[in-house]
Amino acid sequence: MLEKEKVINTIQVASHFGVSVETIRRDLDQLEGQGILKKIYGGAELRPKTKVLPSPLDKRRILQHGAKTAIARRAAEYISDRSTVALDAGSTIFELCKCLHDKKDLIIISGDIHSAGELLASGHRKVFMMGGFLTPDGTSNGTFAKDFFNSISSIDFFVTSTDGATPEDGLSTDEEGINNLKKRYLKKATTSIAMIDHTKFMKKGFYKLCDFSEIDIVITDSLTPSDILDKIRESGPSVDIVSVSSEI
Repeated sequence: MLEKEKVINTIQVASHFGVSVETIRRDLDQLEGQGILKKIYGGAELRPKTKVLPSPLDKRRILQHGAKTAIARRAAEYISDRSTVALDAGSTIFELCKCLHDKKDLIIISGDIHSAGELLASGHRKVFMMGGFLTPDGTSNGTFAKDFFNSISSIDFFVTSTDGATPEDGLSTDEEGINNLKKRYLKKATTSIAMIDHTKFMKKGFYKLCDFSEIDIVITDSLTPSDILDKIRESGPSVDIVSVSSEI
């Protein structure tokens, strides 16, 4: 509303969202503290050259955040100290990086600048950033990434997320270069772990990554329909379900 109108009225905004004026005032205090707006009598105005809308990645981090966090915590339990771990990119992988702080002597291969930054900030010293072309979300892929991958001898764990999944067609991705790189990870990893929240079973990416039979461990949340879980189990992988609330 600020980006569109430049100036907003507290009472009108409270009426629009169906909340109290006090609630809006607290929100305005927080946004002013972030430097997004300046409070004025009766409302607020947008500070110049300020981008209010979150990035696509920030939006995805908000969606199903509780489920993604629970799935990431469970995935971290499978990763042992002193192992080599290759990570996919995305919001669920970013949550996983937060859960690896206590792991010892990991060698981590990342194709995402946000995840790599989180890993370095948490004290991991052997973080390899996959080279190549960067997508708008900060994910790298392409020829340089493939060359780097070919120099790696082995991978203990590959942890992947997905843009879409169905029991019949497996996991799928929307970007071809990233999908091809993930295929290489799958072939070289001793153990593959797929982190899939329930909403991904309602979608299908354009490029097929693999069938569920090629995945060792599938971690999902308790909102995933039971018939889907049964079909995945029939394909062969171990299915680990974390409990989440329908309010998440």
